[in-house]
Amino acid sequence: MTTPKQEIHNLFNAKVADTNLRYEFNLFDQSVDQKLWSTKYYFDLLKQLDINTYRIQPSASTTQSTIEAITSPASPLDIEIYCKDLNRILDGFFMNSMSVLDTLAHQIWILYCFAQKEDRKRAPDVYISTINKDMLDESHSNSDVKALLDRRLRQDWFTEFAPFRHCTTHESFVLPEINPRYDSVNQKWLHPEIPLPDNPQVRPYKYDKHREANSFCKLIFDEIHALVNEIYEAILRDIRKTNNSVLPIPRSP
Repeated sequence: MTTPKQEIHNLFNAKVADTNLRYEFNLFDQSVDQKLWSTKYYFDLLKQLDINTYRIQPSASTTQSTIEAITSPASPLDIEIYCKDLNRILDGFFMNSMSVLDTLAHQIWILYCFAQKEDRKRAPDVYISTINKDMLDESHSNSDVKALLDRRLRQDWFTEFAPFRHCTTHESFVLPEINPRYDSVNQKWLHPEIPLPDNPQVRPYKYDKHREANSFCKLIFDEIHALVNEIYEAILRDIRKTNNSVLPIPRSP
């Protein structure tokens, strides 16, 4: 069964003669898939991260008494390296998850007749927020995709997620203050809950919402995946209003 994304792809490539426009559209079409794949990749890494692989190993210069402590069942952990790996994975997750939507915004820019020949040399910075507020609002205010973005980008999951993407450039989300518990019966460290700040743009960090990394990232991944499908469905409805005959979609009068 053909998905809305595939149907839009086929229609655009069949009806648009401009090779440069087709190149741009297809580039971002592939990039949406790539960014989704990368988001899932980092989410899977987060789920699979095993704190027991961060046990401190004795070196050649380690004393005998220290070796006995390190190789005991509850051998110590290198929490600093563990947290660095967590931050690396979270950076990758949050950067790619927002990039999914920003990349799709570039497709919207092309599909809704913003990428005209006279505009290409001065193309604006295109993000999911700017495409909705600054572009669709002016020229396609009655479109289905505009109504969808108006509703979905105001929801709590998005407003709470957006600061994490902005802060991946400078801040680290996980501080080396994690205290995992040890399971003496099974002789292994238990996977700790990874706290995320309420808002990483507010410092010092606060944790009143008790936000945990795995559950929060699952929420974001599920919402991003659903929103992408909803956007393509809305775009297809807007295309059908033109009887599938006009692409890019003309600006509203």
